[in-house]
Amino acid sequence: MITTTDAKVMETLRAVVSERPEYTYSAPEYMAGSGGACFYVHVDEDRSPVGAGCAVGVVLHRLGVPLKELMQHEGKTAIQMVREVIEGVSRSTANKLRAFQFMQDGGVPWGEAYAKATGETI
Repeated sequence: MITTTDAKVMETLRAVVSERPEYTYSAPEYMAGSGGACFYVHVDEDRSPVGAGCAVGVVLHRLGVPLKELMQHEGKTAIQMVREVIEGVSRSTANKLRAFQFMQDGGVPWGEAYAKATGETI
């Protein structure tokens, strides 16, 4: 488990979204049948991690959570992830991540999802 702050989580989310505000998340085709709309970690066809997947996965990995640890939590909500892999984050910030993740999983581009979840624009 890593320790961080609300400010660092939101700063990291903003940075991730700023890199690709028009991006609409989709899992790699070969992962699509693995259940779930979002994967915190993208894996190759041998199930070896190749990189963080959805925006919340990217944020958590940039904050220091190893890919292998994130893989152990696939299928969990953003709120569950916050409780299980990082410390020092408030319910308010966890709820913003949850709202962002929900919209992302529904096909909303990252910039728009960020604006709706946080009330801020990129």
